[in-house]
Amino acid sequence: MKSKVVLVVIAVVLGGIAAFGTYRYLAGVQLQAEAGSVMTDVLVATQDVPRGADANTLLSSGLVEMMKVPQRYVPKGAVSSLRALTDMVLAVPVTKGELITSARFQYPSDAGLAFAVPKDFVAVTVPVNESRGLAQLLKAGDRVAVLGTLPGKSAGDERTRIVLGGVRVLAVDRNTGAGAAEEGSSAGIGTSAQTSGQETVTLAVSPADAEKLVFVAETGGVWLALLSTTASSAQPGSGQTAATVMK
Repeated sequence: MKSKVVLVVIAVVLGGIAAFGTYRYLAGVQLQAEAGSVMTDVLVATQDVPRGADANTLLSSGLVEMMKVPQRYVPKGAVSSLRALTDMVLAVPVTKGELITSARFQYPSDAGLAFAVPKDFVAVTVPVNESRGLAQLLKAGDRVAVLGTLPGKSAGDERTRIVLGGVRVLAVDRNTGAGAAEEGSSAGIGTSAQTSGQETVTLAVSPADAEKLVFVAETGGVWLALLSTTASSAQPGSGQTAATVMK
């Protein structure tokens, strides 16, 4: 009887030793695996982020956070800082938990014209010819003053004046100044404008100024005056009529 008890005790002890040895072995393997993994800091979305989100505010709004991820799981283009993506926007949405990659960001002009329109502004396209549109030398990003001739109470009483002192050019024809649109045209104007002599210019204006711009374009057409790189606006005068020009 005693021998059977001893055998049972020995078996239990040996089983415990074997289990402990297996545990130590597996723990050692896990530690070796972790030790062999290089951890990398990457930015991860903390919630679903919509298309068009500005890279400048992603961190401040808490939409992304820094996490350490084994390097072997980090996709190409993953970023640990949004500094290199300044002034860019998400061209596609990002889901919660997804690693942030540079491939998902584009400059507003590349992502679509809507991203280049300032907040509370609208984009309005007006037709101009070569002489009214600065001889095909206008580029997206330039600032221009808009002039027009407004009808008077009677014939000969028309008045020409600056209607909008300074507005930003978003596009010339279909050229937003980004990527392949600039190829083959240093002036930023497409081939269709060069061959037809007719072009369009898209301007960023407030809703109220959009009404003025369309009215002038409908009544007599617009002329564009290019502002210098240091000027934001041209001061409108009282306008000129046939009588004042001849003084």
